[in-house]
Amino acid sequence: MDVPKYAALFLAESREHLGSCNLLLLEWEREPGATSQVGGLFRSIHTIKGMAATMGYTGVAELAHRMENLLDALRQGRVAAEGGIFELLFRGVDALARQVEAAAAGRESSPDGELKSAIDAAAAGHGGPAPAPAKSTRTRRRAGDLPRIRPVQVTIRSDTPMRGARAALVLRRAERMGVISRVRPPATHFELDEFDGRVSFRIETRAADDEVAAAIRSAGDVALVRFEETSPEEADAAARARQVRVDLRRLDALMKQVGELVVAKNRLSALAASASDNTLVELSDRISRLVSGMQGEVIGARMSPVGEVFDRFPRLVRDLARDLGKRIRFHMEGEEIELDRSILDEIGEPLLHLIRNAADHGIESPEQRAAAGKPTEGRILLAASRERNSVALRVSDDGRGIDREAILVKARREGLADGTADILTDDLLLRVLARPGFSTAEAVSGVSGRGVGVDVAMTRVRALGGTLEVHSEVGLGTSFVIRVPLTLAIVRALLADVGGERYAVPLAYVAETVEFNPRAVTAVRNREALVVRDQVIPTVHLRDLVVSRARPLPSKRPTVILEVGERRTALVVDALVGQQDIVVEPFEAPLGLPPFVGGATILADGAPALILDAAALV
Repeated sequence: MDVPKYAALFLAESREHLGSCNLLLLEWEREPGATSQVGGLFRSIHTIKGMAATMGYTGVAELAHRMENLLDALRQGRVAAEGGIFELLFRGVDALARQVEAAAAGRESSPDGELKSAIDAAAAGHGGPAPAPAKSTRTRRRAGDLPRIRPVQVTIRSDTPMRGARAALVLRRAERMGVISRVRPPATHFELDEFDGRVSFRIETRAADDEVAAAIRSAGDVALVRFEETSPEEADAAARARQVRVDLRRLDALMKQVGELVVAKNRLSALAASASDNTLVELSDRISRLVSGMQGEVIGARMSPVGEVFDRFPRLVRDLARDLGKRIRFHMEGEEIELDRSILDEIGEPLLHLIRNAADHGIESPEQRAAAGKPTEGRILLAASRERNSVALRVSDDGRGIDREAILVKARREGLADGTADILTDDLLLRVLARPGFSTAEAVSGVSGRGVGVDVAMTRVRALGGTLEVHSEVGLGTSFVIRVPLTLAIVRALLADVGGERYAVPLAYVAETVEFNPRAVTAVRNREALVVRDQVIPTVHLRDLVVSRARPLPSKRPTVILEVGERRTALVVDALVGQQDIVVEPFEAPLGLPPFVGGATILADGAPALILDAAALV
């Protein structure tokens, strides 16, 4: 057998099974009397053993076989699930993960002798049969109360303006009723001119059909809501039958080719618009529809649920809690929300740093929580939700919160804050926490204290075109919110002209456009602001940032209202050119590049344009 040919497949399959083992062990440790988890663990370990034996990885197969013996003893009741058994199983899974990685890389070694002896001794047992698991006192749910997975088809009325925005609102209303997955077309497709108002998705919910339909119809302008009854077993079986493994490099190459097609499509559309040939116009429209459809399918193929990244953190929090001597309950929400694979691969590190900070700095010790009148067990929540054409990832805890006064004193002492500042707003607090080397810890530990957590998270998130926010109240807890776009490759943008140059503003951060009215100008904290419908919004004149020489001001100046999370800014430009699908071109940022430049693109006429970073302007 050609071992290297199948090593990658073995590694991918084994990682999935080892991830399942960690989750099952965490569930079992919380409820030692349960019995369902041991069966799942046994099946995963047995599968890894079989694959390793087929590949000739004897070290992996040997360790998996010893763990099988221990799990079989637990399953048969010869060994009790208590004491250090769970810690031994966790050690075994960790060792198995190291063995799998080494074997796939061609560096297979023999398992640790001490660990093998400990597993064998535990499997042999030294006492009588374990007591029968206690029956759960929780009331079993009725079959009708169990969540069901059903395909839903929604059609927006044909005469509705901005059908894409309405479809996004439909999804947000549906998310209140359950977990949404397999959205087709992808949300990035809603902004395209070719979007016909039809959207389908799957919803996992305990709510009745009429309740879900009522929630969807409350979005307004909904012409049709149709359900198809599908059991979870049927849905999973159908999904498995249709799924194939594809090397991500092939999807990356395909996305690059689609990006080139989008540029060519835009160029062809511009040429057709300036020509008087009806045949060319019809051909251009047809090619535009085909390319847009292909673009949506490729983006959809690259989308993966954030649960693939989330699943690595429950075990991390469990180990952190033991190392820190704390009690922490970790919750996850929105694991079915999908992100582009390229973003998903990069978002894990920022989340890791934020979760470690929450466990170390945020959650108090059981004694401190009891003295404060809180439950001794702290809570960390990792949640994902969809917001327009972006995804919000929230890491929140119910710990001590951030003492702004103490941070301000330390920031002044280290020269990180203006001596005249008397209060730390959320924005200023984040800028201080994100300064390299700044830490709220009094001493360096094995978990944190070197001042790199928020700094790394901020740097990585900004590189992805996203934003980071912090909200905190003393005694109640802290929440960090990461917002990232659904995809980085192709985005819908609003084109603005300033000083004869065009700039692209991603539509995901455009709330609305208004006319700049000098009579509505006011000032807030010595900064110009614009009053829009009784709301005071700080202004940024793009002309002041990019035009080096004086030019006559146009008589009418459009204003783009940028919205990033709960913050808004009025971006004043010379003119609005229109909307366009743009391909984000990677480039090495030259020294001194302004922070509000987030990338570059090629427009329909072949001219380059800079992409503005909304987060830096807000």
